[in-house]
Amino acid sequence: MNRHNLRNPFTLGGVARGKQFAGRRDEIARLRALARDGQRTFLFAPRRYGKTSLLREAFEPEVHADRLLLLWCDCLVTGDADSLARRIAEPVVRATACKGLTQWARAAGALFKRLRPTLSVGPDGDVRVSIDLADSGGAVGVEDALGAAGRLADARGRPAVFVFDEFQEIGAWDANHRTEAAIRTVIQNQAGVAYVFAGSEQHLLEAMFGTRERPLFKLAVPFPLDRLSDDELRPWLEARFGETGVECKPAALDALIELGAGHPWASQYLAHFVWNEAFTRGHSRVTRGIVYDGLAVALQVADTVYDRDFATLTHPQRRVLMAIATETTCSPTAVSYLRGHRLPAKSTVSQALRSLVRLGFVERRRDRYRVGDPLFGTWVRRQ
Repeated sequence: MNRHNLRNPFTLGGVARGKQFAGRRDEIARLRALARDGQRTFLFAPRRYGKTSLLREAFEPEVHADRLLLLWCDCLVTGDADSLARRIAEPVVRATACKGLTQWARAAGALFKRLRPTLSVGPDGDVRVSIDLADSGGAVGVEDALGAAGRLADARGRPAVFVFDEFQEIGAWDANHRTEAAIRTVIQNQAGVAYVFAGSEQHLLEAMFGTRERPLFKLAVPFPLDRLSDDELRPWLEARFGETGVECKPAALDALIELGAGHPWASQYLAHFVWNEAFTRGHSRVTRGIVYDGLAVALQVADTVYDRDFATLTHPQRRVLMAIATETTCSPTAVSYLRGHRLPAKSTVSQALRSLVRLGFVERRRDRYRVGDPLFGTWVRRQ
């Protein structure tokens, strides 16, 4: 194996595809079944859990096999119902692509009753899609765009899945819930299109789909995404190191898995620097010592970001975070925990903890509190 042609098998960000994607076989099977059956689900997990990677890994192979149509709307960049209508309509238009711009425009236009899609070719040769709302802005435009997705699935004769990424963001501008009502109006009776409403703010998604007074009440079933198990990470790490001719010793694997704590991003991020350490030294085996040397480099690279994040916290928040980084707990306000970590009054700790969870610094899983980013937790413990 030519060392000069070797590339680090672990990515530092972006969407993980193929070999870069770890585990989630059960989740992929469930998502494909939901899509096949035209069901609706809201998938939630903290940021950097690989939601986008999971959804791409689940659905893109089905698209390539002509078993599924995949439509994608990023709600993070929407600011009102008009922008959401355009973001929904654009992937529908692109899914009708065919030879000849005129024919493509005609096929796309036939799917909409009110909105008017137009196509043009940019200086770079790429086709650009614009959506004229005409007199059909707001919730009406959202209804027409979603209806077009159903008509597309009917025309193609195969099921479609529509992914709404960071769906909770529409709550920031849909104060009267008219957009939510428009979504329900269309999709509750729509066949042939499955919907995945994904997001990183669990409490906001649960409020949308779990509050009786909200239009989307019980319109979708929850799909919580947890961290990766040891059984998923171990063979993946071994294979990724092994394909570059590097053996990761059992003790080193144990350390790597323990430090990453099953967190998808943190595990891959740490493995990247561990591999670099082995490669730079010309070692064909990763030892426990190399893992900790890689950890030191990983924390050094992240130091500026971690230091900035830590500095934004209040003094009580820092103390609570340091306690949880030292000892995860189901009872952060128990007298023994407060005394053991020299924390302030119970009410102060409760308030700080709520803020830390809302900000994403702390997670609550199965009633146990833990630091959201395990590497940040390690950094905090070393302060």
